[in-house]
Amino acid sequence: MIRPSRALPWLLCIVLLVFSAAVYEGLPDRLPTAVDVNGRVTGATAKSMWAWLLLPGIATLSVLLIEVVRRQLPARPELFNFPGKDDLLTLPRELHPPVIAKMQRMLDITSAATMLVLSGAQVMLWHVAHGGNGSVGTIVLLLSGVVITPLVFVLLHGVTNEVEAAKRQWESRRNPLAP
Repeated sequence: MIRPSRALPWLLCIVLLVFSAAVYEGLPDRLPTAVDVNGRVTGATAKSMWAWLLLPGIATLSVLLIEVVRRQLPARPELFNFPGKDDLLTLPRELHPPVIAKMQRMLDITSAATMLVLSGAQVMLWHVAHGGNGSVGTIVLLLSGVVITPLVFVLLHGVTNEVEAAKRQWESRRNPLAP
């Protein structure tokens, strides 16, 4: 069974692309590109498919890049940069799988969070393009960083804890009489 954290980035990516393509024809001739905290448009560009699909394109490339790194981790754990990386790389490969599983889960959750933020930005730009106020959307997008940053640290701590568990396991194998 596929975990929700695994499928969510891809589902959000598809929804974002379908939404963006579906609403394109109804967009006005000028598209907002930036909105301030008060909801005022501070940048705009002429309507074009390229301009409208730029953000969904960046979102899709982000999910793809994270997926490439995720799939490479079992063979190349050095791709994941975190405080315990050097410790992990000194351990035998047979102790890596639980750590790599934590890394992959963290990447899945990070990818989903990235997609939520970028999807929210696209929906807000669509709303503002139709005369809506973007102040709530802007504030929500800014606050998402306040929520996501601690989540990333918690997930990193989980990866580091898994490395510590692998180190203890390795030490107990090497020195079975140690406490």
